[in-house]
Amino acid sequence: MSTAASFEESSQPRLVVVRAAQPDASGQEDTEQSGGTVVRLPSQGERTKRRATEGSAAAVRSLNPEAADREVVAVMSSKIAQAVLEVLSGVRSVQQLSRWLDTMCLSALTTRARLHAEACRAQLRRQSHDPSYGNVATLHHQPIVHSVHCSPVAPGIFESSVVISDANRFRAVAMRFERSKGLWKVTALQIG
Repeated sequence: MSTAASFEESSQPRLVVVRAAQPDASGQEDTEQSGGTVVRLPSQGERTKRRATEGSAAAVRSLNPEAADREVVAVMSSKIAQAVLEVLSGVRSVQQLSRWLDTMCLSALTTRARLHAEACRAQLRRQSHDPSYGNVATLHHQPIVHSVHCSPVAPGIFESSVVISDANRFRAVAMRFERSKGLWKVTALQIG
């Protein structure tokens, strides 16, 4: 070892890590161990207490069934609202939503999709004969979800509202979710 290296080592404070000093019979902690800086580590009991209190918030959150259900319903609301607008634009079949919509909502969505498709075809016919529109066709625009709000109504029942943008405008979709036989189903659907 060179003298410069030994000088650099001796000029820096020496850090010594020791276990927590145990109090002696007089109640004073013995911190004069090796003349260096003493870093006190928490004792084993303090560490387990701290871990128990830090992990309890996550454990309580995961044990709250309403919070877990709210997260599931919020994700489902987003996906179903996006799929509903895809049905209205003619990109998705209504039958793909039969698992999540009850029969009344499914038949209402089928009727609305059929009426919307007829209106779009009529508009395309008008545009195809009018030279001012041009003959440029646009591809399908993916609906984008902007916000989702869920609120519990009763045990096993949530209502959610979704703000979603289509190619032409923003829409609001309201849904009522009810749990039946362990599955969440949309029992009411309103599209603005």
